[in-house]
Amino acid sequence: MEENQKNENKVISRQTIISAIIGLIIGILLTCLVGFCLDYFAKSAGMAKLKYGDETIATVNGEAITTQNLYDRAKAINGLSLMISEVDKIILNDMYDLTEEEKEEAKEEADYYIDYYTAMGYTEQEFLQGNGFANYDEFLEDVEITKKSNKYLYDYLEGKLEEGAVQKYYDENKNDIETYDSEHILVKTSDTVTEEQALALANEIIAKLNEGKTFSEIVEEYGDKITYEELGFQGKTSNLEQAYIDELVALEDGAYSQTPIQTSHGYHIVHRLATSTFEDLRESIIETLSEDLLTEDSNLTYKAFVELRKENNLSIYDEELNKQYEEYCDALYAEEETTTETNS
Repeated sequence: MEENQKNENKVISRQTIISAIIGLIIGILLTCLVGFCLDYFAKSAGMAKLKYGDETIATVNGEAITTQNLYDRAKAINGLSLMISEVDKIILNDMYDLTEEEKEEAKEEADYYIDYYTAMGYTEQEFLQGNGFANYDEFLEDVEITKKSNKYLYDYLEGKLEEGAVQKYYDENKNDIETYDSEHILVKTSDTVTEEQALALANEIIAKLNEGKTFSEIVEEYGDKITYEELGFQGKTSNLEQAYIDELVALEDGAYSQTPIQTSHGYHIVHRLATSTFEDLRESIIETLSEDLLTEDSNLTYKAFVELRKENNLSIYDEELNKQYEEYCDALYAEEETTTETNS
């Protein structure tokens, strides 16, 4: 079971983009060999002919390499994981459509990884091929599938909770858990800029904002005299300095500071853009409420996908892979049965 669980993790670590609750990525990275695997399953089931049949695809020194050779090699190395990955992709694509915002988030995540590795000296093509992708679009699709797998996981976990528990938690804890999207302009103090000068410049900026100038216009006008930053959604327990948090909470959506806010960095003009909604916080609430479930059963996320495949009538026609999958499932549930017997 341990080996199969390792195979269900992606080659690329996505700790920055996947919630700590999940810890699960459905299958290893897809490669072109998946096509051979699935064609072979179809042939075995009598549903369709293998695209290349048993044709020879290459010869060397008089010996032939066939599609069957490639299939056997793929199956021996990662056949089960490859099959599961493709199965889950089909199911998840049928279940979920990403919003335009989610698609943009997926693209940003994909670009983040490429930028990270190219900064380390790899080319984009080296990064893609090294992780089993023929091109950027395949990699982006993989990131989108990961987002869909997370959607399913949260839906599954919510179904394990008492009905209405998530909404109830939100209603009772809204003031403590809600977050705020913000941007800010900072006038730093330094050896060459005194506190009095920084404060005066911050007040000057606020006056121009009151006259109708936008933050972007201010940034363009003042250039390197100021620092501009978008902080995204931050809560009351974030790592921001307390003075900034207090101002962020006090403001209304769309409002900005009418007096400069002093921190150890200098003087800020805070602009609160939006407040989180229930949907924004839903997954983090499920994460909080599911902690006990996940602690009690460390295999719960894996079982979630076993149940999903069963609900979608997964049939495996390759006898060897079917046996491997049954053994994998049995191992997942064996620990639960042992625990139940012990408690009895």
